[in-house]
Amino acid sequence: MTASRRRGAVLESAILEAGWQVLQEAGYPGFTFEATAERAGTGKAVLYRRWPDKKALLLAVLSHSYLGSPRELPDAGSLREDVLAQLRSMNERLGPSAAAVLSMIVGSHFEETSIAPAQLRADLLGERAPAMPRILERAVTRGELRGELPERIATLPLDLFRHEMVMSLGSVADETLVDIVDTVFLPLALASQQDGRVEPPNPLETPILTGAGAHADADEDQTPAPPPAHR
Repeated sequence: MTASRRRGAVLESAILEAGWQVLQEAGYPGFTFEATAERAGTGKAVLYRRWPDKKALLLAVLSHSYLGSPRELPDAGSLREDVLAQLRSMNERLGPSAAAVLSMIVGSHFEETSIAPAQLRADLLGERAPAMPRILERAVTRGELRGELPERIATLPLDLFRHEMVMSLGSVADETLVDIVDTVFLPLALASQQDGRVEPPNPLETPILTGAGAHADADEDQTPAPPPAHR
């Protein structure tokens, strides 16, 4: 299909896919209207009619190629399986090259616009409903949770996933995703439901022994025995 015959959604999709390729190959500094139009096989004026500036084009490209179309959240049957399914879906959708591209975009975009990464993410999400609140509401309906989780715990699975992705600059191993859910998120989520909060351990309840007594039984009398009497 030639460029002159493309119209509407078909042309727009070709432009956004071309923009993603330019980002991957040339990075954010090389992500220009000229380069994207050339890769898409169309004119620069076609892009400007749809997106007024580089930021608008970037958000459209990332929304198309990074977030993709709005996705359903199938019920996997439990909080654990729902969270794992979400992490695995994100891991698959991002692919091995996306982490490096996104890390570079965040740094370059901040230098150019002084917009914090959190604001860029909010702009990118737009009106899309975040997945985790819906997953947690489902868990409450099932009776797995009694109510809302503290915000820091509720966002923890995705925060840890993003950290792993950025640190490795690639896809996250599945065993790491399982570890995030089973070792970190679920214990904290369930503990917070006991009385509405997570209590840190009381250091006064755990005596700390040092020196020679560190390896002795805490209940053993450590008073040295008197020396034997001389006959």
